[in-house]
Amino acid sequence: MQDASLNVVVAKLSKQFSAGKTRLLGPLGVVLATKLLIACGVYLLATRNGAQFHTFWVDEWGISKPDWPLLFHGWDSAWYIRIAKTGYSYPAYAFLPAYPFMIKIAYLLIGDWILSSFIVSFLLGVAAVPMFQLLAENYMSKDQAAIVTLVFALFPPVFFFTSVAYTESLFLVATIGTWLFCLRKKWFPSTILATVASLTKIYGILIVLPLALRLVKEGRKRTALLAVLASLTTLLGWGYYLLTLSGDPLAFWSSQNHWREGWPYGVSSVLRAVVESASNTGSASALTVSWILIVALWIVIITLTGISVVKSMEVDEEFGLYGMMLFAFLAAFGNVWSFSRFLSFILPAWLTLRTVSKAALTAAIATFPIISLVIWYLFVIPGAWIG
Repeated sequence: MQDASLNVVVAKLSKQFSAGKTRLLGPLGVVLATKLLIACGVYLLATRNGAQFHTFWVDEWGISKPDWPLLFHGWDSAWYIRIAKTGYSYPAYAFLPAYPFMIKIAYLLIGDWILSSFIVSFLLGVAAVPMFQLLAENYMSKDQAAIVTLVFALFPPVFFFTSVAYTESLFLVATIGTWLFCLRKKWFPSTILATVASLTKIYGILIVLPLALRLVKEGRKRTALLAVLASLTTLLGWGYYLLTLSGDPLAFWSSQNHWREGWPYGVSSVLRAVVESASNTGSASALTVSWILIVALWIVIITLTGISVVKSMEVDEEFGLYGMMLFAFLAAFGNVWSFSRFLSFILPAWLTLRTVSKAALTAAIATFPIISLVIWYLFVIPGAWIG
């Protein structure tokens, strides 16, 4: 009898928790707690055996007093801080201005560049969790949306790059917000966030296309035109600003040459590298085991993402079309070493997880934090390149 009564109470509490706004607290609390625990785990690993906390970036950036915010910084983080601090100069033209601008605003309030860049990206990364859950609830039950949200938010590339000082958190909030407001027919905030996405990543402008299509479907052609013009105008305005600095009308594209040197971009570059490796010796013996494994991994990542993106067209035609355009852009022009990172932020693909078994999703949720701990440690402490 007591067990039966307890089960009834648990069932009622579960039902109440999954109703109302409190339903958003579950995934949010799990993700936030996991971020803090893994950050602490990295810190403890770095200071084991009584060692002083030290990261690769302390030496690289000439910082004499290491502090815990450095747990959330590495690689491109320095470029965003540099832009916020001193403005644009070659080759920083390749980085768009929205995130550095937010760092600058935070710095004016806080007075510390490292802390400001961390706070902006981390808080936005946390805010993206309930936003994604609200978005997912438009396409599946609330229980399914909560589970899919956990899988998405804990997926290692998403989890890690929405924790450190990178642009992914801002990009995620802007794109989710654009489509979430679009679904609620709140066109003005949707247009504003689409504009922010356009100034966060160069392919962020693609989110304005499904917004425009939905507006046309709603019979609001003029609003659709204004939404497109808002994103295009601000992006062109930033390009004009770079022109005044550099004298180069294509400063953004020109600066890409600096970053492309020695790095493969697009799927075609991978195939070309494989062919060239084999032709150098006149046989396929030049294709080492590591090369084969890397190419195989790329094929798996691209194939699985591609299948999910195509499938997302069945979930939402306009949003799925955005996913397909983003996938095509990244496959053609994206840094190959960063595919796992870039492709992970194609939002429509995640909405297809509603058809995956709960057992498989639960197993993924349990496994992901371990992978994230390894990635985080390698990225921050020895300074390994993680895409």
